[in-house]
Amino acid sequence: MFGKNAGLPALELHFAKCKEDLKDHPSKQTLKAAISIALKSTNDEQAFKKQLSEQGINVVVRRNDTGRIYGITFIDHNSKAVWNGSRLAKELSANTFNDYWNNNIKPEIKEPVVQLPKTSTSNDADLPAEEPHHLFDFLNTTEKHEDGLIETFGGLLPEAQGDDYEEQDFANKMKKKKKRRL
Repeated sequence: MFGKNAGLPALELHFAKCKEDLKDHPSKQTLKAAISIALKSTNDEQAFKKQLSEQGINVVVRRNDTGRIYGITFIDHNSKAVWNGSRLAKELSANTFNDYWNNNIKPEIKEPVVQLPKTSTSNDADLPAEEPHHLFDFLNTTEKHEDGLIETFGGLLPEAQGDDYEEQDFANKMKKKKKRRL
């Protein structure tokens, strides 16, 4: 028994909620804009895929036995989201790409509206500079030793302490072997 939270009604509710959340996902418009630009500036599938992969977006094209494109999926590694072309926009559905790449029918794509992040109207110079909490002071301390080594992070890292733990472990094992022989 899995309980109520793992049943079919709970899963369907979860899927519906996720579908609703994706409608207003902030990366959706950015992804649509990148795809539209790539579609306008390329003439074939390989160039399209290459241009998008340079932006961190992979394209998966699904074809039937006759070569007709019946599905297209965009994997955006920047926002960690996977989008079906028709979920992004009707003009980015599989039929659009099939007509363009297989039948040379150039798609008409509406310019997506990309909302820029809101900038504050006040001057940032008016705001006081944020200081880290005093518990993080150890990050800024550096000590110079007589042997010329600079110790950072308060000696928290083994490399900064100068000890090689693997070497010590090896030496200890060798001592144990020596004791066993005696």
